[in-house]
Amino acid sequence: MFCAVFWNIGGQPPRSGIVRLVTALQRQEDADVIVLAECSDGVIGSTLRALNPSGQSLNFDLVPTTSRVKVLTRRTVSRTSEIDRHEYYSVLKVVRGGQPDLLLTAVHMVSLLEKDAPHIDKELEKLADAIRSAEEATGHDRTVVIGDLNAHPFSDGVASSVGLHGIMSRSVAGRGERQASHRRYPFFFNPMWQFYGDATATPAGTYYREPGGAHTGYYWHLFDQVLIRPSLRPYYRDDSVCIVTSVGGTTLAGPDLVPNRRIGSDHYPIRVRLTD
Repeated sequence: MFCAVFWNIGGQPPRSGIVRLVTALQRQEDADVIVLAECSDGVIGSTLRALNPSGQSLNFDLVPTTSRVKVLTRRTVSRTSEIDRHEYYSVLKVVRGGQPDLLLTAVHMVSLLEKDAPHIDKELEKLADAIRSAEEATGHDRTVVIGDLNAHPFSDGVASSVGLHGIMSRSVAGRGERQASHRRYPFFFNPMWQFYGDATATPAGTYYREPGGAHTGYYWHLFDQVLIRPSLRPYYRDDSVCIVTSVGGTTLAGPDLVPNRRIGSDHYPIRVRLTD
């Protein structure tokens, strides 16, 4: 079993209660890897101390990264190292005793408040190139992407062949790749599509924003995403990916299921779990 969680904690300070929620999230989901965005050194230090009680052997380590994400990994399960990086992402090699290695790409893409959507699409294309290069270098494509992409599942940088090429169908993704303009492009399976709309009890996104006077407004956004290469399909189950709305008995939701920043963050955490 392998489990990773991601949470954009929105810059919450250590004394806000966010450290208690992050550690409760790890325990609730039994996470091997914790990826945090908009996380200060103070929060990461306090979280490490909470996960590694005094007088006990160390359970979690901080993985040195040069990107905007902070990564904590459980040392009893895996050895994790950064093999490629950019300000917006870290490509991590996850070595698991007795289980196949993984590539975990932790992402916090530039904000739509700073750059426009076409710029972010181009950055996601560069990310896709980096992932393919890492897969070629390591000799496998057992890759998981997790993080805040600041793009929709239907955005060009996520869905297009030259981007992450994430599609909503497991069976189609199982074909491995497709040809576009005489070039072959590998698929990712993007399970986040299942959360759109009101058909499930979960929120219709991980982030909510009123559109104001804009003509087009989605209200709910699935900026926080998990994408999985088809080679990991045997380890994926229908409940492998979820939006986490309650942690350690504390609800993270306000009215209408909107994330309650006064309790946690304006983003919900997400979780991916792969079976052995």
